[in-house]
Amino acid sequence: MSTATPSGDAVGSPPAAAAPPAGEAPSTSASSDVRASAQAVVAPRSALRPVTERMMPLLQVLALICLGFVAAEAAMYIPDPGAEGARAARIFTAILVGGWVVIAGCWAVRARTRSRRLRVALAVVVLVLAVPLTLYGTLGLVFPVLILALALLVLDVSRRAGAIGWAVMALVPPILLIATGAGAYQVATSLFGVGSLEGFGFALGLLWRSHEERGETDRRLLAERDEAVGRLEQAMERLRRAADTEKELVLADERTRAARDLHDGLGHRLTLIAMSLEFAERMRERDPETAWAEVGTARGTATEAMDQMRTWVRALSPVRDADATGLAAFDAIAESFRGTGLDVTVARHGDAASVELEEDASLLLYRTVQEGLTNALRHGRARHVAIDVDARACAGTSGAGGVTVTMTSDLDAAARDSTPVGPLPRGFGLRGLAGRAAALGGSASARRVDDDVVLTVRVPVAAPSEPARGEP
Repeated sequence: MSTATPSGDAVGSPPAAAAPPAGEAPSTSASSDVRASAQAVVAPRSALRPVTERMMPLLQVLALICLGFVAAEAAMYIPDPGAEGARAARIFTAILVGGWVVIAGCWAVRARTRSRRLRVALAVVVLVLAVPLTLYGTLGLVFPVLILALALLVLDVSRRAGAIGWAVMALVPPILLIATGAGAYQVATSLFGVGSLEGFGFALGLLWRSHEERGETDRRLLAERDEAVGRLEQAMERLRRAADTEKELVLADERTRAARDLHDGLGHRLTLIAMSLEFAERMRERDPETAWAEVGTARGTATEAMDQMRTWVRALSPVRDADATGLAAFDAIAESFRGTGLDVTVARHGDAASVELEEDASLLLYRTVQEGLTNALRHGRARHVAIDVDARACAGTSGAGGVTVTMTSDLDAAARDSTPVGPLPRGFGLRGLAGRAAALGGSASARRVDDDVVLTVRVPVAAPSEPARGEP
């Protein structure tokens, strides 16, 4: 973070555990994290396989076994050809056997097709074949087929079609009984018996259809989720490329500025040294005193060049001690910059000696001081920097506490002309610093006040955990 110019902010290293702040490229693992969290929203695809597809084969096989027993029983007890009702028995047995074969074939085809139209046609065919079965004298083993036929009509066609099929299957036997002159008791028994039992088939169809619709909704959500995650990954990749491009532009601008400053400063002094030594060489025979004076001038210019070079070396390669973090590390950073001729003072207030920071907050403040001093040299060409640390520990388990670091650096004449008064525009480094501070619940700002630039970073201090009962 720069303390002197809106565009020359240096880029510090982000905390290891913090989320990427605004202005920095997103982590390469961010897209996988997003996909993992999105997958937790909807059940896995394997869990969305319709329950009907798992239950249906077993139920169909059991229903066909029951109908097969009925057909076999009817075939075994066909009366002799001359006996009364033998022809009707043969016809009904043929209907049972033929119906068993056609129903089994329809269900087998249904299990292998995903065509809605074909499934509708198969459901209607099975229902039409099932209606004559309601006329069978004993409905016990016939009813599994009737229940499944009606349930599949609701599932594959519609709820309205299922209701119509229920009415047809419940009304056909009583109507035929009335036509044959049966009594009211027999008609009522058939109506309520078949109707109530077929109600189970209608209810089963409603249950399956509701589950299928929920599964379809989940599959649509899965497809939308995958599409949204794909778009998010593309957006994050574009953001990463844009951040990389911005970083390269900032670094290119810094290199250009460094080259210009080296040329205008160090290059000019080296030219003066060369001219002084050349003049002294020409004058050493005619005027030795003037020649030695010029040599002294060259030596003074060389000293100035060395001082400037040391400043640039420290600015371009600041001290980086991985083990020096927290408030106690500020003195070490300040001392490393004093060798450049920069006057750095560190003042502490409040609970700075005892407050404890989390690792991320400690690293953020360390990088703030390090980069602030670097940019004060490189961009503000400061001669004095004051670091003020105000730490306030939490009062109890719910009190508010925090650490505020304020860096005040002066500006030379050139920097004063190029730095606006008031809040400084957020360059690349300031955006990154502010983003990292915000991620920790703090804040960061930079502004010019009179002839100084003031950088302020605040991070909160977590409240101490309350000891468990019985602990000292």
